Amino acid sequence: MTDHASRGETEVNTGLRPRTLVAIPRLTAIAGPAKGRAFAMANALATVGRHPTNDMVLDDPRVSGVHLQLQRVDDHIRLRDAGSTNGTWLGQHRVMEIELGAGAEFTVGSTTLQLDVDDAATTSPVSVHDSFGMLVGRSTVMRELFATLERIAPKDIGLLIQGETGTGKEEVARAIHLKSLRANKPFIVIDATAIPETLADSLLFGHEKGAFTGAAERRVGFFEAADGGTIFLDEIGELSAPLQAKFLRVLERHELTRVGGQVPIKVNVRVVAATHRDLRHEIEAGRFREDLYYRLAPVRILLPALRDRPDDIPVLCERLLSYIGDARSSPLVIDASAVQFLSSQPWPGNVRELRNVLARAAALATDNVIRRADVAGEGFGFRGMREERTPLDLSGTFGSAKERAIERFESAYLAALMKRCAGNLSMASREADLARHHLRELLRKRGLYGIPWDRESDV
Repeated sequence: MTDHASRGETEVNTGLRPRTLVAIPRLTAIAGPAKGRAFAMANALATVGRHPTNDMVLDDPRVSGVHLQLQRVDDHIRLRDAGSTNGTWLGQHRVMEIELGAGAEFTVGSTTLQLDVDDAATTSPVSVHDSFGMLVGRSTVMRELFATLERIAPKDIGLLIQGETGTGKEEVARAIHLKSLRANKPFIVIDATAIPETLADSLLFGHEKGAFTGAAERRVGFFEAADGGTIFLDEIGELSAPLQAKFLRVLERHELTRVGGQVPIKVNVRVVAATHRDLRHEIEAGRFREDLYYRLAPVRILLPALRDRPDDIPVLCERLLSYIGDARSSPLVIDASAVQFLSSQPWPGNVRELRNVLARAAALATDNVIRRADVAGEGFGFRGMREERTPLDLSGTFGSAKERAIERFESAYLAALMKRCAGNLSMASREADLARHHLRELLRKRGLYGIPWDRESDV
């Protein structure tokens, strides 16, 4: 709960705009097991649920671990159900996403919450900058994020980054490393989706010569190679249970033993983890260790989806086109109608999808101006794929429907990508900004690896 401050109070931080007193949304439990609990939304994003890491914790057995997500928009909130078991109800209507103003009442589990306005609370400080590393944004939610990242980057503390595919999780991790005291040490990326179980110990912790058949020489693993620097554990939610246990031991003891070795080796690494899943759901489902979660998440941040910050589209287009047009004699610009069109799109692939659309538009443009026709044509994101002409399957639980939607997006995006690149994996990995091995694994996962792609192939 946000502490109330006296009127006129400000807190000044270097590089931060001061906290200010404004009217901000406040949730109060007015009935049910959590009656009396209240929460003022000082931050632009917050979660509500039973798990103790939520911003508003409800001690209600019918409330899910993470029940819903809130986004502050002026003095009201945008509410999105987070795939809860028992749903979020406005009267007799179950809602998945809705904007609510003062006076609204809704029910989660057995608890009724009321939204009102707290005019004596302070907002969180926001950064004076509109970027952090490669991340760009002028919206309140992004400036709050930049303020948090600026404060924690120099500190030697672990970080868990949550966000949808394409929101920039690796960019955050890389920027954190470059702004830390470890900047001149290694930055090692470990993709949890691409670690074969049979080779995991050797890849992560190294092996001694003769440790197993084929071990002709000593090999240093990822953790040892990163000593003194930062390890970025991408898609940590995909780790198998045995690997979760091994990661936990290294994080707790700050040491490892190579396969075939006897002597523990001390390692000093900062761990930044990322996932597109909410690990609290995975904990509740028994798929992720809670003790590992707390080791990974001394600080937890959530990257907002691009659809939740459309006001950032203009500055994102400007910045992305400056990168795309580096080799041109004159800079690329985008006209207002194209920006307006892009700002109206849902962007399931987030900033990565926007970048790919702009790259395609730049390639098709007849001059240095990107127009609406350049960004709205066939091939826009994954929308040109034949499969998208049929409606999404929205049956079942939120979680299962979301997984089907993600699978469908990935299949369509990867097919379009490989078609554009005529099957050239290296070219495709560069265009998609994915590690080559990660792209290969995704193609295999979606049954698209080994297809003889060409630009006339029908998908």
